[in-house]
Amino acid sequence: MNGRRKVVVDTNAFFIPEVFGVDIFSELERLGYTEILVPAEVLSELERLRRKRGLKGREKRALNVALALIQKYAAETEKAEEAERVRERRGEADGGACGATAGSEMRRRIFNVRILRASGERGAEMTEQVAGEVGENRRKSTDEAIEEIALRERAAVLTLDEDLRRRLRKRGILTIHLRGGSWLEEAW
Repeated sequence: MNGRRKVVVDTNAFFIPEVFGVDIFSELERLGYTEILVPAEVLSELERLRRKRGLKGREKRALNVALALIQKYAAETEKAEEAERVRERRGEADGGACGATAGSEMRRRIFNVRILRASGERGAEMTEQVAGEVGENRRKSTDEAIEEIALRERAAVLTLDEDLRRRLRKRGILTIHLRGGSWLEEAW
């Protein structure tokens, strides 16, 4: 990924926009991150929460916003990757007017959002089927999956979970957390 900075996003971090009013994507961009990695276990956890009875009001809105954000950015990434594959097949990836189009497209869409399994498999679709499969074959906890992906991908981790942050820092993984309720900050 040539210089792309990666960040794994924990379940709780997707609630930041609705609960705290902080645009995590703008904040991650400000910190220089361009690749957002969503463990399939996080997606599964969000889907399980959505099916939970008794969820209402602000919690329900936060969950719906979280799922919408993942879906939106993952779909944009998939669309951009498909466009790039088409350009490559046509031999247009490196030059001419199409090269300029690709550059302007990347400026408009800063983030590449990927859904990953801890085992290393890549998942592009955001469906309940994928979330269900992860739940059925759950070999790792969400925190273990986050740690594994962060180590494998050499990525930072955005989380509000202090215990997880402490464990990750002991493993040499850069963490990102909400500071002052209004911005994201990196910490070793």
